[in-house]
Amino acid sequence: MNCPKCGAENMNGSTFCIKCGTNLQELQSMNHVVNNAPMNEQVAQSTFVGSQNQTTQQPNNPVSTASLNYFMYIIAILLKPFKCFQEEETKLNNPKTSVILALVVSVVMTIINMVKTILTTVRVSSYSWTEGHTSSWQWDNLQNIKWLELIGKNFLIYVCIIFAITLVFYLGGLVAKKQLSFIKSLSIAATSVIPAVFGIMILSPLGGMIWSPLSIVFMVVGAVYTLIILYELMNSELKLEKDAKIYFNLICFGILAVAGYYAYMKLFMSSVAGGLDNIMDMFK
Repeated sequence: MNCPKCGAENMNGSTFCIKCGTNLQELQSMNHVVNNAPMNEQVAQSTFVGSQNQTTQQPNNPVSTASLNYFMYIIAILLKPFKCFQEEETKLNNPKTSVILALVVSVVMTIINMVKTILTTVRVSSYSWTEGHTSSWQWDNLQNIKWLELIGKNFLIYVCIIFAITLVFYLGGLVAKKQLSFIKSLSIAATSVIPAVFGIMILSPLGGMIWSPLSIVFMVVGAVYTLIILYELMNSELKLEKDAKIYFNLICFGILAVAGYYAYMKLFMSSVAGGLDNIMDMFK
């Protein structure tokens, strides 16, 4: 007898299919009931059997609805980025999972930046000829921090960075006539930013406290690690030829560099202008 699900040939009287493991006796009993039932019942039961077959085939759907352990994923990316991404690839095809991952990474970056701002505001360094360099903790300075502006502004900046990377590579894929899912691009962008978060925002300041050149080392390692992951994951999706791959990434990274420099200068100049306004207010 042939299995009704996969078509494999089995011995008569077999309980399970030797290839896919389908319960053959259960299907035989259902077919017997259907064949011996009136016409209207046959239609209803055949519909039921069809729905059961669809249910058993549903796990083959490439988009997984299983939830992703975001914080464990972030840690795993630092250790085995490519293997971890491949293992969670079906989950990252889910729009909800992809968006939440981008938001989680942005929240982590915002929290780290907020902690750094608090420490630099509270810890005040001074110098005197008698005592030299001294530092003190002035917790009253926390009242001067505009919390909503600090949190909202930084969160928006980090979200824009992730979505800018996504948009540049997605549009680049369209120009190169390669199919690249926007959701998959968002997952790759959020994943690639993770090493930069740890290298630039966490390890670099801590290393600078031990030895100032360490700050630069951690910053460079974090940035290079991020670029390598972004390069490899995007190219594994686009599947470009060797020469086209190089030119494509040079253009995309160049656009991101110019846009990043322009955005940084706008923010820097606005902060400098705000500082000059505060100084001029002292003379009014």
